[in-house]
Amino acid sequence: MLRITSAKVTAAPGASGWAQVHEFTPEDVEQKSARGQLIAVIGTDKVEEGIGTIASGREIIGRLHEEYYGPTEGKPFDLLRNSTQKVAEEFGEGRGNVEIAACVFVGGVIYSAASGGAEVLICRDGALATILASDGAVITASGYPKVGDFMLLATKAFFQKIPIDIIRTVLSGGSPEEAAETLNPLIHVEGVNGNLGAVVMKFNNEDAPPIFQEPIKPETQSEKPRILPKDSSMNLIKQKAAVLFNKFRGRIPKRSIYIKPGMRDEVTSQSKKMTFSVGVILLVILIVSIGFGIRQKGINDLKKKYQGILQIAQSEVDEAIALASVSPDRSRELFLDSEQKLKEIQNLKVTDPKVADLQKKIEESKGAILGEYEAAPTLFLDLSLLSSGFTGDTVSASGGNVYILDKQGKRVVSVAIDSKKSKVVAGPSVIDSVTDLAAYQDAVYILAADGIYQVGIGKTKVIDKTWGGDALISAFAGNMYVLDISGNAIYRYTGQAGDSFGPQQKWLSTSTTANFSGVTGWGMDGAIYVLFPNTKILKYSLGSPQSFSISGILPEIGNVDAIYADPDNVYIYLLDKAGKRVVVIDKKGSYKAQYTNDQIAEAKSLVVSEAQKEIILLTGDKLLSIEIKHL
Repeated sequence: MLRITSAKVTAAPGASGWAQVHEFTPEDVEQKSARGQLIAVIGTDKVEEGIGTIASGREIIGRLHEEYYGPTEGKPFDLLRNSTQKVAEEFGEGRGNVEIAACVFVGGVIYSAASGGAEVLICRDGALATILASDGAVITASGYPKVGDFMLLATKAFFQKIPIDIIRTVLSGGSPEEAAETLNPLIHVEGVNGNLGAVVMKFNNEDAPPIFQEPIKPETQSEKPRILPKDSSMNLIKQKAAVLFNKFRGRIPKRSIYIKPGMRDEVTSQSKKMTFSVGVILLVILIVSIGFGIRQKGINDLKKKYQGILQIAQSEVDEAIALASVSPDRSRELFLDSEQKLKEIQNLKVTDPKVADLQKKIEESKGAILGEYEAAPTLFLDLSLLSSGFTGDTVSASGGNVYILDKQGKRVVSVAIDSKKSKVVAGPSVIDSVTDLAAYQDAVYILAADGIYQVGIGKTKVIDKTWGGDALISAFAGNMYVLDISGNAIYRYTGQAGDSFGPQQKWLSTSTTANFSGVTGWGMDGAIYVLFPNTKILKYSLGSPQSFSISGILPEIGNVDAIYADPDNVYIYLLDKAGKRVVVIDKKGSYKAQYTNDQIAEAKSLVVSEAQKEIILLTGDKLLSIEIKHL
């Protein structure tokens, strides 16, 4: 069985209105069983003179109490709704806007009602949710609370004054009393609306003692704080110093002094020395005490400055971790905010284990939430050792192998991704001229001035050139594709037996008009992704353009230098040399992850094997490898 503990938070009545909290538990067992415990927050923006405000508040509370507990029949849910409705209508006409947030706890069920702008919130396991947010009419709700749940009933002015992050933090743990101790100083300041009121409730086990804390009352003329004299602090330090000296003096062995005739001057001199010594000791103790007091005050001021920020940052990173798989965008927003708050605390030069724990949690969660990884590229293969003077320009991958083309050296080499076994596929004796490279399984193709050749020990022309100017080639599913840049067309050549290809076919649909001027690269995974300068990417599927836009990348990419898509991969990979990173997106363009390192700026192109969990970068004479961590 659950029991409620609660604490009030109310501002002093003023020109802007007043707010009061009412809590009642029937002594009669039958009435308690039937109607339960009533807790309500009532506020209005109209104040009467003198004691009229108090009387008015008592009248409204009494009327709500009477309407709920008075009828002998009816369900608690209906009675709470009806009583809230009647009181709001009856007193709203002559007393301005009347806000009511009320709840009753009966038989393990919590019933709540709100009107006039009041709200009801619940905090469960650190997650904050709004149950009721009223406007004009009465709205109601019901539910089953759990042990440790917090509920907050408050007027509209409360939520306007207190930030939601602070509310989430104070309701995420502790007790209602501790929450009230945090909230009360925030509302007892000059200029706060008098109609600001709230009650914090927590559901505990039956054996937990019920506690209801009275609100902190504003100071009145009859309750002025005792003002200490200006030098009271100094007197207090002196008193403590004297006590300390007396304790110290008791441990000093007493020295007997014998006065002889003619020796009075000597006694007087010794007495003066003792007095001087005592004065020096007292002065030292006083200085040390003052220094300690100043230091302690500085420590306390620093704690007040950062502890609130620390609590909010801890709450945000915990919520970000919980939402990572449910709401990635919200999770990233909370995580970035917590990172910013951590930087604010670190700028204060704070030494606190909790700050170190927060930093560790943020660093450990950064990859999973933001998808940001500090890459550590390792040498995959030194191509110059394979062929002297080799400098790679273009890279392609198929069948578990990586193929690299050296245009100037007229050489093609292959490297197995799993074993790093490498060999020279073709050299200058086979290749006369070359501008691009494509591979499918063990077959390697080059784009020459007069068409496409399959190369190896020798070379075989497989497709005659029918396009006018520059072009790009790619092999997919046994077919050859040519992107005719000047002709604004994509051609497909169907693979046939004997390593040959069929006649040219236009791949783009007749209704599609394309402009491939300025194309810098492309990728293929069934769909075709055409890359232009300034991060422009066009996507085509089955010959028709598709909706595609890059989103969610921070910071944004200024220019994509290379793109890699593969039917065996889940994601698409973009090379951003200026940003020194490889960015991972899904096939709709949404951000997934990014890998950063200074060496990435040296890369010319890339291929990716998600099966081997490797991103392979071509820098010219070397292949570098980055371990994939986002899968």
